[in-house]
Amino acid sequence: MIQVDYKAMVQGVLDDIDRRLTDKNIRMENIRIDELARAVNYSTWHFSRVFLALTGTPVMAYVARRKLAHALYDLSRGKRVIDVAMDYGFETHAGFTRAFRKCYGCPPSLYHLHVAAQPPERATIESVKKMMHGGIAMQVRIREIPPFAVAGVTSRHALPNVKRSADIPAYWNTLKVDCGEHLTRVYDAFEPARHGEYALCFEVDEDMGEFTYLLGVAFDDGTDEANLEPDMRKAEIPGGLYAVFATPKAPSEQYPQSIADTWAEILTRWLPASPYEYDDARLGFEAYDERDHAWLHDGMAQMDIYVPII
Repeated sequence: MIQVDYKAMVQGVLDDIDRRLTDKNIRMENIRIDELARAVNYSTWHFSRVFLALTGTPVMAYVARRKLAHALYDLSRGKRVIDVAMDYGFETHAGFTRAFRKCYGCPPSLYHLHVAAQPPERATIESVKKMMHGGIAMQVRIREIPPFAVAGVTSRHALPNVKRSADIPAYWNTLKVDCGEHLTRVYDAFEPARHGEYALCFEVDEDMGEFTYLLGVAFDDGTDEANLEPDMRKAEIPGGLYAVFATPKAPSEQYPQSIADTWAEILTRWLPASPYEYDDARLGFEAYDERDHAWLHDGMAQMDIYVPII
């Protein structure tokens, strides 16, 4: 009796899918489950069962996610969304965005802003099985928060053209070089009732690769809007349901990487596997309280990331 090496068969299929996705002479929509099954001499039904049993993922759900992984890397290298959508078999920009939201639970612009896309590594059965499970033990709370406002200094920036996740902390550090000066001005202008800073990214222009960054404090009721200087803005946070993630405590030199890694875990693993999706009708934000001051906590720093969810 011939022993079938199912693992070798499935690994061969994973390699073949990547070959097809990186061969620009092959139309992306031609990757079909019946075609993959026929290539390994199995019925579609039997092939589907074996693939799901070994990887924990349905065949076409994996193909869709792998397409998006390759598309994200192309976006990170400066390609236009519509061009990437067409390259990978999505007929329109909207179709690509819908597929991305279905897979990741958030719009591609949010993912691109916070996660450094890298060339997809070779997929293995084990890596596919781990795809939906996080690597950071995150503290998450689901909270309903009341509306509030934030006021602070704004600046316009280009999305980082990164090729590896190690580039991200350096990028955010350069963005925040003038934090001390900005925050001094903001606290003097608005005198908030409670200490703590907020950071928001919004007005993302996918085609131009730009976004607005706001660093500020709570804008309390009764605060005079006349105190807003020309480079300052007030942003309304409408409240509602949020997933709140505390970053792991980290020494100062590793703190920016800890924040970047937590964003990556949220958007790559937690959100796609959760029963929620990102509500892009509301703003997400980062909140920094006294835990952000490493010198008060034996050199360890921590902050919260608020993700609006449905």
